[in-house]
This record gives sequence, C-alpha cells and structure tokens, in this order.
Amino acid sequence: MTNIIVSVVVQRIQYAKTKSDVIAKADGTFVPREKRKRHEEKGKKSKKEQHDPNQMAMGVNPGYPGGYGAAPPLSQIPYPGVRSLVPEAPAPPNNILFIQNLPNETTPMMLQMLFQQYPGFKEVRMVEAKPGIAFIEYGDEAQSTVAMQGLQSFKIQQNPMLITYAKK
Repeated sequence: MTNIIVSVVVQRIQYAKTKSDVIAKADGTFVPREKRKRHEEKGKKSKKEQHDPNQMAMGVNPGYPGGYGAAPPLSQIPYPGVRSLVPEAPAPPNNILFIQNLPNETTPMMLQMLFQQYPGFKEVRMVEAKPGIAFIEYGDEAQSTVAMQGLQSFKIQQNPMLITYAKK
C-alpha cells in the first residue's frame, strides 16, 4: 500500500493603492511627502520646527544646498546608462511570443518540438546575436495565449522560460 502526500500552497496577491517612493523616483514622478509622526516623537518638536527660521525666511532648504535653483540630490537624477528597476509595461496580446531565459545551448528544433504541441504553431525564430531569446509565432493570439499559459516557467536545463507577448 502506498501513501500519497499532497500539499497545497495558496498565495494571496494584493496590489498597492499608490506607487512606492522607489518606483516614483525611477519613473520621474516622485514628490516628497511629509513623514509620519512616530508615537514617541509626539512630545518633541517636529524636524520642520527645528530648522533655523532665518534660513526658512530666505527660502533656503537645508536638503538642497544653495536654495532656489540648486540641483536636486543625485539620488533623484536618472542616470542614462542604468536601466530602471521598474519593469516595462507588458505588450498587448498578439500571435507572437517572446521567450527569454533560454540556455545558450537551446536550438530551434528543441523549441519547435516543445511549442508545436499547441495548435496554430507556425515557426520559431531565434536571435543569433542575442543567445537566450527567441520568438514563436502562432496563427492567432488565442492560440499563442494557450501556449504561453501551458509553457510559462517550463524548465530547459534548469532555466525556467519567461514567456511574454512580443512587442509589435
């Protein structure tokens, strides 16, 4: 007699109501907010009241040396050579799938064998200049969606595939 153990994991996903400061800084829409007061600081003066009133009257912000017209802190200036931590918006559904995270040894034949099990398969296109990515074309977007859902995170040599719709 064989015992079978089944475990079920349930995840609950909730979306944030507002952008985090890190995301807002990355996309350039950051606006400083007033900090929340802590329970132990209620009796003390707030940081705003501790600033020199002469500086405030002159319009000098101690966070920005030099007052008006001063450069913002380097943490708020986007650096052109660095990709943002914010993921790009997903492409709208279409009949071409974009496959990422493939091992360098992946061949078009391997992908064809994997993806042709779904109806509507047309062709595999690999990008020779960039190993690890490929495009898979289907007859229509419904067929590509079924294939994407069926093979999302499928592992080839321990690499889980990341499948999205290709950008047109």
